[in-house]
Amino acid sequence: MEFIISVSPKRVAFSLSIWVIFFALAGCIVQVLRYGFNYQERWISLFNLDREINYPSWYSSFTLLFCAILLGIIASAKKKQGDRYFAHWKALGFIFVFFSLDEIFSLHEILIINDLRKALDLGGFFYFIWVIPGAIFVVVTGLAYLKFLLHLPRKTRDLFLQAGSIYVGGALGMEMVGGYYADAVGQRTLIYGLMASVEEILEMVGVIVFIYALLSYIGSYLENIDLRLKIVENQHR
Repeated sequence: MEFIISVSPKRVAFSLSIWVIFFALAGCIVQVLRYGFNYQERWISLFNLDREINYPSWYSSFTLLFCAILLGIIASAKKKQGDRYFAHWKALGFIFVFFSLDEIFSLHEILIINDLRKALDLGGFFYFIWVIPGAIFVVVTGLAYLKFLLHLPRKTRDLFLQAGSIYVGGALGMEMVGGYYADAVGQRTLIYGLMASVEEILEMVGVIVFIYALLSYIGSYLENIDLRLKIVENQHR
């Protein structure tokens, strides 16, 4: 029996974009209700883009995990082809698994150590101290993947760079801007809440571009991927 699943990169990107628009509107409304009207009902935390373990974070975690799955599929195909960059695809898949977990549990916040920030006299753009190792990670990963990017087809490379720029611009860029504002004014304000929302929205958009890039790459260069399911019944009763 043969199962055929047809996937359109544009339709997937469009469907995910609808969810991002919804979460963006809901997230901004939540911030206005919270700080503009002092609305404190517990349900609004379910749509707060600046919180974890809620609908937006689950959505983001799912899409990042979806990226990891697509990267795993590509890595598997590349290994069979003997491609020299299959390890890069595989490592990228593990990175996105970590991103998916981080979206739910905010693992990066372990690096926010107030005493260390005070000891180093950091503030302003480095108020959230995790952006320093985060920026180092981005630079090191970028250098490690430079040849990999140059090896990719031009369309895929351009989409990867666009996705990375948007995602990093949100995760690091807006985090630094938000840190500067938080250090000068505070975090419990409407402006900061909206900044945090923009940060998450940019991350979501970056992931959509990346998913589109991965699906397009699979469709153009890895057309025949066999997915087989084997069910083994327990013979010992």
